[in-house]
Amino acid sequence: MNRKELIREIKNIFKWSFILVLGVCYLMPVSVSRAQDEGIQSIAVMPFIKGKNPENVEETMSCPYSRFCFENDSIREGADQVLTRMLQEMLNRDFNGQVLPLNQAVEAFEILKFDHSKDTPQVVMIKLGEMLNADYMIAGNVWRYTDRVGTSFSAEKPASVAFAVYLMNMKTGKLIWADSYDKTQQALTENLFNAKDFFKQGAKWLTADELAKFGMNKMFENFPLKQ
Repeated sequence: MNRKELIREIKNIFKWSFILVLGVCYLMPVSVSRAQDEGIQSIAVMPFIKGKNPENVEETMSCPYSRFCFENDSIREGADQVLTRMLQEMLNRDFNGQVLPLNQAVEAFEILKFDHSKDTPQVVMIKLGEMLNADYMIAGNVWRYTDRVGTSFSAEKPASVAFAVYLMNMKTGKLIWADSYDKTQQALTENLFNAKDFFKQGAKWLTADELAKFGMNKMFENFPLKQ
């Protein structure tokens, strides 16, 4: 090998070494970023609470269970379970594989020990999140859930639902998002300003479950976590 060939060979070695180092440097931040993303997307759902109409988030989350929860005729039996499953399904739709199974969260909630006279929903969310090792906890409360009387084409009494949802960052123990939906369905002739929603709802009288699902979908349009 003459001198020119030796110089050319050395240049090739330096060139490929530089490309290799550049490639490693480029891939490292991507790997770290993906690891960070995977580390912040563990979400768990706490069972819905049958609780009073919150005037503000602070009141809802800082009120002891014993003064917050209640049972009355304006909440259909099993409405809390329906909303809990609905919330789980929507999270599974948007965050597939990153949401803890609902049965796991419910089982943990059932064995969770807390003082109903002192502990608030926020405290319970933190305790449950720690048990589940979740990065985010989401909970909700319902204070009205009544079904329609009649059929989808002719209702004597419309469905009416009212509930709220709260999202907590477990790293800080603070709420980062909350939204509510409070609606009694109206006919188009009663409220022309509601025309857009009326036609989105199929131009018919909805059941309470259908109205709640419509409302939760609207709430999720502003959900802060992204896939």
